[in-house]
This record gives sequence, structure tokens and C-alpha cells, in this order.
Amino acid sequence: MRAGPPEPPMYNLALLSNSAVGSPVDMDGKHFIQTQAGAVGHALYGPYEALGPGHYAVEFCLRPAEKYALEQDAVCARVDVAVRSGNLGLVHQDIQLSRLQHGEIFVPLIFYNKTVQPFEFRVHVSGQIPLLIETRCRVITLTDASADYVSLLAATRFPDPNSPSTPEVFRTILSSFQNFYEHGAIIKVVQGSIIVNWGVSFHANRIDDVLLVGDMFLEHVYNFVANGEWCAIDIGMNVGLTSLFLAAKPFVREVHAFEPFKDTLARARANLSLNPNIAGKICVYDVGLGDKDEDKTVLIPADMPSGSFAVDGLPSGEPHQISVRDAATVLRPIIQAAKARGHDVIVKVDCEGSEFPIFATLDAHGLIEDIAAFMVEWHKIDWAKTQHEMIASLVGGGFVVFDLAPKGGNGFFYAVRCRR
Repeated sequence: MRAGPPEPPMYNLALLSNSAVGSPVDMDGKHFIQTQAGAVGHALYGPYEALGPGHYAVEFCLRPAEKYALEQDAVCARVDVAVRSGNLGLVHQDIQLSRLQHGEIFVPLIFYNKTVQPFEFRVHVSGQIPLLIETRCRVITLTDASADYVSLLAATRFPDPNSPSTPEVFRTILSSFQNFYEHGAIIKVVQGSIIVNWGVSFHANRIDDVLLVGDMFLEHVYNFVANGEWCAIDIGMNVGLTSLFLAAKPFVREVHAFEPFKDTLARARANLSLNPNIAGKICVYDVGLGDKDEDKTVLIPADMPSGSFAVDGLPSGEPHQISVRDAATVLRPIIQAAKARGHDVIVKVDCEGSEFPIFATLDAHGLIEDIAAFMVEWHKIDWAKTQHEMIASLVGGGFVVFDLAPKGGNGFFYAVRCRR
């Protein structure tokens, strides 16, 4: 299954609500303000965030809070876009009661902005009937005024959790999907499959599909920024989110990703297929890395998330055939080729305890000095070892290390080579 053309840039903006006009209500995985009959004024306004020059479209969502009899048509709300502290309106639309007779409506507006300035997206109510108004509005960037903004906006809507076509997993972890949506993700149900677009696209049909999403797209744990051209090495590819996240950066020219577990690798390849515009940057290796070469069978419990798989396995579970290769032997030609192309090398490591033997063999073979930066999530598998062993080899090799580990266990550290 391939994704369609790239989604337009989207801003999912939280508007300010007026408590004198209505009260907050949660429904169908979204946040609304429910206005009161007879209350007049701006139910929603703000968020006073700046947009640059260009063409934009915004969509508002309104529905009647209760059934009503239409005895006489009248304006029940006005939606608008304004600048200069609300004193200059760019575009507006009046909403008649008759438009809401059949329930929820979506109201799109298109506008052009000439300069960088803060915007307001407002909903003014007349008090004719109680309304439910979504407190977030979606703003998308258009290539030009002729773009089909109605269809583009419709494609950004949050899926209906009550629809028969929506998979059960969506309802099971609805709050997670809601959180993604509120932070700018576009979520679609395509032929029974949940696909999330957050700069890159990926499947989210299992609970463990979303376990890495918070770290990646909310906490930005691998969001490095640099000049020049880079080669990224992803040790512990999992379902491919980090590889895609890194490949989406224009200064990252190549990604080399390592994942030894076949089922997890198949899910990663499915995610890569959703991103044909950048998947060509990613070279996938179906092996794990360590400090020696070995082919072995390990046991993994069936109910473990794929991100928790370690190449040493566990005492019980289902058998998995995997291959592990010495990291120094495998990475040396990759690093040498990248350097020959003028690419700096950054290494991301997250491999459930294998980071210790990987660092040991890289250090022993003198490869650490050829790497510009590391992003590491380490795991306390052996209680006699800590991140300080890895950090010592980096500091000794001329790196500055930022250790974010909490007391008593797993954590992140980052290392950057000093320029002298």
C-alpha cells in the first residue's frame, strides 16, 4: 500500500475558549466548547500564532448541541479569520440555522497572507441555539489559490471512532491518537489500515506501533540539526520510524539501518513503502550488531512489543532465527564510503542492551574516531554495567557527552565530537 502525494503542511491550532459563552466538552476523541442558548459573543478566538506569506485554508467544525425545530431561519454563528488583534477581518462566513439541521458541518475558509503576522481564527455565536464547536482548527498551506482546499482540509480530519470502518485498535488507544492529532499528525483509515502522517507516514495498526511515536515526534529525541551532508546509521531499526525520520532531513543523504528480527523488519519495510520519496535513501540490513558474528535461535514471548526484542532473547517464548554481526567489521566499509563522499557520520543506537558490546568493538577497532556524533538509548541489561563505560570511551576520543540518564536505569545520552 503506497501513500498518495505529500500532505500539505498543516497547523493544528488550539483556540482559546470563552467561559462566559460555553463550557469544554470531550466527544468522539476531540475537544469542543458547548455554548449556551442566549449567550452571545466569541466562543473561540486566537491563538495569535504567526503565519508567513502565502495562501492558506482553515476549517471549523460545528454541530448543534441538541435537536431543535427550525421555525425561522437565522444566523447562529459567524466564523472568520482576522489579524491586527482582531481589528482587520480577512474572510468570514455566516452560518444559518438551516445548515445545521442534519448535524455536524465543516466550514472551510481560504485566505492570503502578505506578511508575517499573528492570526486569529474566531467563532462568534448569536445564542440562537446551543452549539458544539471544536476547539481546534486545522490550517493548511496551499500552493496557490486554485488548490482544492476543500478536499485537502477534509483529508486532515480526525477519523470517526464510531465508524464501522475504523479498526478496534483506534478505539482502544483513542487518547494516544488524539494526542498525535492535537500535535499536528494527520491520521487516516485507508482500507481498514490506520496510517499516520507526521512528516513521514507509518502504519499504526497495533498498540506497539505507537510506542516509539512519543519519543520521536513529541520529545524529538533524535531531532538533530546540522550543516553539510550526513550519513546516519540506525542500529536497532525496529519498525523504521527513526530511519524515516532521519531520511526526511534534507541534509541526511544516506541511512543504514540494522534490524535482525524478521517480523519487525517486515513492518519496517511496510512503513518504508509508504514513503517512496525518501525510502531510496535507506539501506536495510537484516542483521543485528554486536561484538562477534553468530547465527542463533532466541526465544521471545509472543506478547512482547517488537521494540523490546533483544538479540540475547529471554528464557521462554517463541523461537526466532537471527543473525548478529560484529559492528566494527560491518560498519567500517559503510563509514569509509560515507567519508569518501564527504558525508559526516552520526550513529543512533537503541538495541536493548547490545549497545555495550557494540561500543566495545568500535572502540577496540578505532572506529569511534571516524564518527561525528552519537544518539544513544542505553538499557541496563547487565546490572554490573552502566552508561559510564560507553561515555568514557567517547570522552577519551574527544567527544562532549550530554548524559540524560535518570538514577537507576535506562536513559539517553548524546555525544558530539569537538572541533579543534
